[in-house]
Amino acid sequence: MIFPFEREAEQGAPMPDGLSLPDQLAYQFLKNLYDRIRRGSVTREQAALEKGRMTHQYNLAKETLSRYSVLGDRWANLLKRAEGAQIRYQMDRTLENADLLSAILNGRLS
Repeated sequence: MIFPFEREAEQGAPMPDGLSLPDQLAYQFLKNLYDRIRRGSVTREQAALEKGRMTHQYNLAKETLSRYSVLGDRWANLLKRAEGAQIRYQMDRTLENADLLSAILNGRLS
């Protein structure tokens, strides 16, 4: 995998603005790795293995963050809808409004 910021990391440039946390960590890893290659403290073969392991963990982290983002959006939507239904029930205490709140909280109403 070639990262979009890999060339800058290889050249030792400052980290670009706006990178996500996994991208920032990958950038710093790559910058350090290319520096180690230049200094001769790691072979290209060893560096390729290390980059491969980092890339695997990077992909897992990006996937996990994506899942948490989706889950967070779902929870925010549920809370917003539940709050609306609760206010509706408090203003008009009908069985219909209570059933609406119950359906939202039970996940029967999407």
